[in-house]
Amino acid sequence: MNKEILRMEHISKSFGGSKALEDVCFDLRAGEVHALMGANGAGKSTLMKVLAGVYMPDTGKIIHNGKNTPIKASVADAQKDGVAMVFQELNILPHLNVLENIFIANEIVKHGRYDWKAMERRAREVMAEVGIDLNLKDRAGDLPVATQQMIEITRALNLNSDIIIFDEPTSSLTMQETDHLFALIDRLKKKGVGMVYITHRMSEVYQICDRITLLRDGKNVFSDEIENVDNQRLLAGIVGSEDTNQFPEKNRNIGDVIFEAKNVSVKGLYEDVSFQLREGEILGFAGLAGAGRTEIAKTIFGCYKPDQGEFRYRGQKMHVKSPAEAVDEGIGYVSEDRKAEGILGVRSIKENMGIANMHRLGKNFHIQHGLETKDVQEQIQRLKIKTTGMDQCITDLSGGNQQKVCLGKWIMSQPKLLLLDEPTRGVDVGARADFYQIIQDLVKNKIGVIVISSEEDELIGLCNRIVVMREGHKVGEFEDTEENLKEKMLKLMLNI
Repeated sequence: MNKEILRMEHISKSFGGSKALEDVCFDLRAGEVHALMGANGAGKSTLMKVLAGVYMPDTGKIIHNGKNTPIKASVADAQKDGVAMVFQELNILPHLNVLENIFIANEIVKHGRYDWKAMERRAREVMAEVGIDLNLKDRAGDLPVATQQMIEITRALNLNSDIIIFDEPTSSLTMQETDHLFALIDRLKKKGVGMVYITHRMSEVYQICDRITLLRDGKNVFSDEIENVDNQRLLAGIVGSEDTNQFPEKNRNIGDVIFEAKNVSVKGLYEDVSFQLREGEILGFAGLAGAGRTEIAKTIFGCYKPDQGEFRYRGQKMHVKSPAEAVDEGIGYVSEDRKAEGILGVRSIKENMGIANMHRLGKNFHIQHGLETKDVQEQIQRLKIKTTGMDQCITDLSGGNQQKVCLGKWIMSQPKLLLLDEPTRGVDVGARADFYQIIQDLVKNKIGVIVISSEEDELIGLCNRIVVMREGHKVGEFEDTEENLKEKMLKLMLNI
């Protein structure tokens, strides 16, 4: 693990007037997992995209295996040089099948034609190493987000790279899939592959990483061996201060029931689910991927039609048949799949926030641009979105700042019920504290809030009550004051 295979020296990169990286240095050894951490907009993904051929830096150089390597002008060039990246935002081609996605731009050719049999053999070998078994003819876009993530990892492994970059790789994975990934990473370490691991989940860093490099505001803060970095030092470095308390004080002024699900079922998704949400409280939903949590939220939002049961708001039965009707009824939904369902990738921040607010901003068939500008600017400041301005394209933002836009557009809509599905996915520790405070402020203003999260600590720290789901059924419900709450939740989720 002592052999250095990569050194990036004095890398700088600007987008317009915004400096994303300033004189950043980074190195990687063979057979190590090197955590790259920092707040949203700190430059983590930008630095790795320079290495992976997505961006050309303004200054700096890359030394790979002892040779001064020309900066790569494309992802394909970087891959040929042994660098593969599993991106935070999925890059699956949904209209192609699994096999085609694994070999895209890396096809096996024999006598001028694609050798499909050879590619199938190779795909099965790599999938076995990853720990998945998929039908290679299945259309990738029809598969769950977690499965698409595993296809991306399979594609990266298929390149036989000596450097693999993982950008938030477990954000869509179940516990079992995460265990498979960590076992794979351990095998790759033994083969001498160097891996860069970008994550906001500190427990994962201490579990699998050997070193940590921390960035803040596009600059190096420190690099050190994992055994020399404790939680306090890491959090202080990310936040920029010693104040690392994430969760604000919960609202304890709980009122009457404002929203209720009564024996709701959607065939094939979940069955006979009932719960209540009281005024002033945050209701959490815990469970593994596929437990039915997201499907319940999407039913409330009008994406699915219940086969039985009903929803009631302040005692009145709700008749929501589509997301458009849900918006008209004052319901907002922050999706777990930001890229596919949360943002308009070719549009600006202003347009992304305005799209959910046409019912407020429209007047006499025209958009009130002055009101729109005022409201959007207010959300940018309130959520501390790091941007050059509201006209900046949303895809130029970091993943966490995109998530802030997704939350901001629904806050802007002044909802009566807000459904937050993995609201802090890809959001750094410092920004999470801001998110949590804003969510607490919402319930104090009598907005009903339901939070779905795969992080038990987040649910416990944020929510007043937690519903536990398993395999489409409600299997438990706890007050946040319950003793040994995390242990009890996990036992129900895992059925042990």
